[in-house]
Amino acid sequence: MNKMDIEIEKEEPKEVLRFFKEISNIPRKSGKEELIKNYLVDFAKKRNLEYYTDKYFNVIIRKEAYKGYEKEESIAFQGHTDMICEKEEWSVHNFEKNPIELIKDGDFIRANGTTLGADNGVGVAFMLALLDSKKIKAPKIECIFTVQEETTMIGVKLIDTKQIKSKKIISLDNGKEGKMVISSANCMEWFGKLEKEYIKLEDLNNTYELTYSNFKGGHSGENIADKSRGNPIKLGMEILSKLDDVYISQIKGGSRVNVIPRDFKVTFSTKENIDSIIKNKIKEQKELFDKEVIIKFKKVENPNKVYSKEVSSKIIRFVNEFENGALYFSKNKEVILSANLGAINEFDKYIRIEYSLRSNDIKLRKIYLNDLERKVKENDIEIIWSQELKGFDPDYTSDLVTRISQVYKRLFNKEIKKIITQGVVEGGFFKDRIKGIQYVCIGANTFDVHSPKEKVSIKSIQRTWELIKEIIK
Repeated sequence: MNKMDIEIEKEEPKEVLRFFKEISNIPRKSGKEELIKNYLVDFAKKRNLEYYTDKYFNVIIRKEAYKGYEKEESIAFQGHTDMICEKEEWSVHNFEKNPIELIKDGDFIRANGTTLGADNGVGVAFMLALLDSKKIKAPKIECIFTVQEETTMIGVKLIDTKQIKSKKIISLDNGKEGKMVISSANCMEWFGKLEKEYIKLEDLNNTYELTYSNFKGGHSGENIADKSRGNPIKLGMEILSKLDDVYISQIKGGSRVNVIPRDFKVTFSTKENIDSIIKNKIKEQKELFDKEVIIKFKKVENPNKVYSKEVSSKIIRFVNEFENGALYFSKNKEVILSANLGAINEFDKYIRIEYSLRSNDIKLRKIYLNDLERKVKENDIEIIWSQELKGFDPDYTSDLVTRISQVYKRLFNKEIKKIITQGVVEGGFFKDRIKGIQYVCIGANTFDVHSPKEKVSIKSIQRTWELIKEIIK
């Protein structure tokens, strides 16, 4: 072990952090979960635990009740084994081969220039510690490890639900300690395609490159209300929308539909010299964000060809008019409708725009979708439906919600907050597929997930571990 591994293993709870370190050594990019599946199966075999796995690499591991607890109702814990893979520009990390390099930073564990995978590696580590323990007095426990939660949710969509015996499932995929998710949003994701059309460069004497980098990024559900993160794609198009006769030649930004963009670059030409206009706009934008963000603007050589004015205008108009961020709030100031323009990229014959909508309110969703449809038609964008992820309605009085609330109050002398989240957890599919299931989501404090700044609080892991053990009692 290196020095940092030793430092992390000195911290409590040792049993949880040991497993978090172990799984951090296993590449588990979303859609590439075979190695972590093999680890989990091997884990179960070594401990003579009953297990189930399938062709999608889902795993269920069961532990028999502690002596004297055989008649108690069984309980399931659940988390996902995959992670979002984002890294800093300077990082040479290969997510399909290299282990995550953990760094202890005061109370936090973070990674060296990459996403940490605490979402949902910490949840996986909690479950492994439960299964490994010989001391915890508990009824029969089922631990459900699903795959591709961050992308297709194919794991929870296609897992054999007959293999799940418990009627109560506690997800450990919540990144906010002291908050219990009792309802999550429906999420709809699309790709928009716009056919390329080029023209030769004639009297366009001024070509510029506008670059945004080092923005915070983050989770498009959990962090969407944080205006300090910004959306560099939107910011860049906002500037271009103020100019006349703009012809784009190159455009690229963001990484994926469920990640708030951290970067954006566009090369464009104009007939007029607009240096001063752009610089003033950049100055205005920089004042909205912290000093770490980078916005660069420079003159470059004229390209041989550019997009036609019509295509350029469609890109600018659609992105600029796309309603982005937290759009509506509940009376309790919870976000109940949000949208994320996650990425824009070029392919041989078209430009692709990735965007999504999260909603806890069907009426608001319908209004938004009608307006979005109008914008799509006006700009002649071909829509390719990606997927819809199920949300679920709140149940404030279920037996599971009541019991966890009581335990939390007894442990910490305060109320646990029952929240409606814009994040999409797997409960919508579990509740849709298993009749009468009760489902909530809890977890330890994680920050800046889906970005290379992701970190998790060690003290929060300690408190959450105590809560989990007390719930089992």
